[in-house]
Amino acid sequence: MSLLTADHDMEAAEALVNAAPHLYENIGFQCQQAVEKYAKAVLVASGIPLQFIHNIVTLIRPLQQAGVVSFTQQDFADAATLTEFAVDLRYETDDAPSFTSADLLAMAYRFRTKLRPLAQAFLI
Repeated sequence: MSLLTADHDMEAAEALVNAAPHLYENIGFQCQQAVEKYAKAVLVASGIPLQFIHNIVTLIRPLQQAGVVSFTQQDFADAATLTEFAVDLRYETDDAPSFTSADLLAMAYRFRTKLRPLAQAFLI
């Protein structure tokens, strides 16, 4: 799992929020991809078996169970929200979102803050 690729996903999400915040499906997808990669990198770095799935909730639960990192109920709710962008909300919808593009980016930032330092050793 490449942290650099996850960082690039975050950079793309940031650029979209700044240039085209109405593209929340694209922003959500980039945020989901980044968090998925950060979580998978921590799983690998921690020696926890990796599942090849896109569900962030399912990916982070073993990290908490193993005591690698602590997540709040809000973290799990955010993980569920971002997971929707892996497939379900990847395509345009007529439904009004219950979050802003900035909210999605803030969710991803919180996960990056928790996960990236734990996977940093994986880069070396």
